[in-house]
Amino acid sequence: MSRSGGGGDRDSVLLVHHREISSPYSATVPHYLSRKLSADHTVHVLSRRFSDRDEDGEFPDSVVHHEISTGEVPILSGLLFLVASTLYAVALGARYRFGAVYGFQQTIIQGWLAARAGGSRFVVGLQSVPVRQKRDLSDAAHGRLSPRRRARIAVKARYAWAVGRLLDRTSEVVCLTDGIRETTELEYGVDLSEAAVIGMGVDTDRFAVDSTREPARGPDDTWVITYVGSIGPPRGLEHVLDAVAATDRDVEFRVAGGGGDDYMASLRERARDLGIGDRVTWLGIVPHEAVPEVLADSDIAVSPLADVESYRISFPAKLLEYMAAGTPVVATDIPAHRRLVDDGENGLLYDGTADGLVDALDDLVGGAVDARALGRAGRVTAGAHDWDAVVAEHEAVLFDRTVRRPATTPVPA
Repeated sequence: MSRSGGGGDRDSVLLVHHREISSPYSATVPHYLSRKLSADHTVHVLSRRFSDRDEDGEFPDSVVHHEISTGEVPILSGLLFLVASTLYAVALGARYRFGAVYGFQQTIIQGWLAARAGGSRFVVGLQSVPVRQKRDLSDAAHGRLSPRRRARIAVKARYAWAVGRLLDRTSEVVCLTDGIRETTELEYGVDLSEAAVIGMGVDTDRFAVDSTREPARGPDDTWVITYVGSIGPPRGLEHVLDAVAATDRDVEFRVAGGGGDDYMASLRERARDLGIGDRVTWLGIVPHEAVPEVLADSDIAVSPLADVESYRISFPAKLLEYMAAGTPVVATDIPAHRRLVDDGENGLLYDGTADGLVDALDDLVGGAVDARALGRAGRVTAGAHDWDAVVAEHEAVLFDRTVRRPATTPVPA
């Protein structure tokens, strides 16, 4: 990776992202970086704006926010944003000469051009492997993606040509996990051995709705199992429904999130066919500010992700939210989950099957595993990933001009 000098205001930064980042729901890392860096640095944000605004998503006055609205027409709006944001980024870079420009997966081109225009350090943040994740999840969907979504993936794949060349021209690269770093190296043929690896954070204060909350259910009570997140074939909700139907325990399953209409309809039909339609509550997409309350009303939080590459190399941010809320975690035994869960100590891992999940639920509901102890240990784990600590690591990369790669615990294969 090349090393470049700073621009005009060495304590200033421009963050460029393809999503609306005023809310943590759609772009978690740049959202918290913007908010927290603005306390000590001049922060500009260039991002996309959609029609719906999350009520808790307004930035503090200290963040200078440049938003571009190009509508929501599939493919066309994305192409318009690419053109408009590129021109805007160059203009901002030339005018303000930022100390650093921080671009993410789908704004690497815009970020590099802004940095070139202002003589700024160029930093790339990779929360996934550019383009490859879309292809991987498309394959995992087993042909269920609509022609429109396939077309969008095909267009984004053209972006790969530029990514491989620009990654070699950055000042620094920040990867969410070692797996993302290694897979990006293989995908693009670049050397990222000096890249910083900085994990996800969690707003512990936001999610600790009731710091004294502890599960008090007995084996004969109804236990509420909750899933929060996007919904699609690789998310594993089919086998959770199967487990709810198969267990002898009194459980209710609540699903917070949204997905494609046809796929959601198939899940509802599956629940009805299994005879558990009255034990499954579909909450729909829950505003991010309401998620802590949803978790506070839950006895168990489940992450049933399938064992596909994109999930294996990812960072399980949702688990941090579950843990910060003190809700006992049950998750599939994949490398991403093992980054945070020590089986039997701060959560439970299972083999990704309905039978495995039934056994885990039986251990918790039946009392073989202390649910309260799991919840308390989960809070401790989440506390080590508070956003203040995570942002400080990003700040060191952006402004200290050195990569300080945090120590990581090896993850079993």
